[in-house]
Amino acid sequence: MKIPALLAGTLVVLLACPAPGRAATTTGVVFQISAKSPASWKIAVHNARNLEQATGTPGRRIEIVVLGRAIGMLLRNSPVARNLEALHASGVVVEAGKAAVRRAGLKAAALLPFVRYVRSTVAEIVRRERQGWAYVQP
Repeated sequence: MKIPALLAGTLVVLLACPAPGRAATTTGVVFQISAKSPASWKIAVHNARNLEQATGTPGRRIEIVVLGRAIGMLLRNSPVARNLEALHASGVVVEAGKAAVRRAGLKAAALLPFVRYVRSTVAEIVRRERQGWAYVQP
């Protein structure tokens, strides 16, 4: 079994089976991506797709939060742009920090048009975890 498929399967179990004596509280999954290598991104994209397929749920419960130097992979001409467009089409939300975009010297027009900008990506991850979302760092 491939590791990404194993990860998606594990998340399905976590989403479906609460701890004994506790109600299920996970409402989604947030992926943190901070690597700038296309290989790392392809793994993350594959994990998100596997999660969608394994749960039978479109991506509306999945967010990809992009940190730091990984921001360059959100450029319109990046090696993973088409993969991200397909995920977005299924409802996956892709988020970038305003400060990271500014520090990278990028303009919003250079990035994929569906990228959602947040004040702080770390704060977004914390917010989602407090809401019961699962956290994955592929």
